[in-house]
Amino acid sequence: MPTRIGGVVLLLVACLSAVAVDEALAQGPPIHTDTPIMLGLAGRGVRSFGKVVHRGKLFADGEAIDNPDGREVTIVQFPVVVPYNLFSERFQVGFIAPLVRINAHMPEGEASSSGLADIRVFGKYLLYQRDRLNETLRVATKAGVKFPSGSTSITPPLGSGSTDYFASAVVGWIRGRTGIYAEGIYNVNTSNNDVDFGNGFGYNLALGFRLSPAVYDIYPSRQLNLFIEMNGSTVRRSKRSGASLENSGGTVIFLSPGLQFVGGRRWLVEASVQLPVVNAPNGTQLGTSWTTLAGIRVLLF
Repeated sequence: MPTRIGGVVLLLVACLSAVAVDEALAQGPPIHTDTPIMLGLAGRGVRSFGKVVHRGKLFADGEAIDNPDGREVTIVQFPVVVPYNLFSERFQVGFIAPLVRINAHMPEGEASSSGLADIRVFGKYLLYQRDRLNETLRVATKAGVKFPSGSTSITPPLGSGSTDYFASAVVGWIRGRTGIYAEGIYNVNTSNNDVDFGNGFGYNLALGFRLSPAVYDIYPSRQLNLFIEMNGSTVRRSKRSGASLENSGGTVIFLSPGLQFVGGRRWLVEASVQLPVVNAPNGTQLGTSWTTLAGIRVLLF
């Protein structure tokens, strides 16, 4: 009899622990920052969104200057992101295939191009997981390759023409309605023709808060999430034949608020705007004025 009672108690504890973990995970993934949680829509879904990047401010050594020629570039992206958990929920592979349209207005005239840009493939592995009552902490690492699938023979080019590599680490902590995520990315960029592209470092920080429901007691439930993110990148100057290219590379950091609606277990919609708080391209270059994003994620598998 004591053995049977002990078994029932253990079963109840296990059930309560599972519910507590579900409550801790009752928040969608950040919009711009990666997540170490490879479950549901972040693990076996397809994601697509429309993103508009507008560059209309001219900078010289990090300071805004007059733009008398009205130089501007608008990039419209429609990437398709497909992650898939392989063997277990600790290891994930995937690819990103972006369709892009670029409209450029320069002193020499206007030009536009559209088509497939550079494709990325990646693998992600969950390094660490600690689940407690209504709380989870996870750490994952990710690595991948960018292939030169975008055309470089048209103007504006749709790709860099180089095969590049990237590696990242991401940590996520969720407790109740609140989640904090941090990510660091290092990009090793190679060369095309006689140009050696500068390596880059990306850094993302996201704060998520479940606005509704206040208590997540039924799975799956509809939910509305607020995300406030800081997304930045610093890229070194490129080189041509060993000489540094003055007007290349730089730093940009965005403040990125966004809203996300999770309609159930199988889909969510999200939208965000990115406003630069640091806009410091090297030399004389156009800087990013703003970006907008709206998209959907659907669980397929």
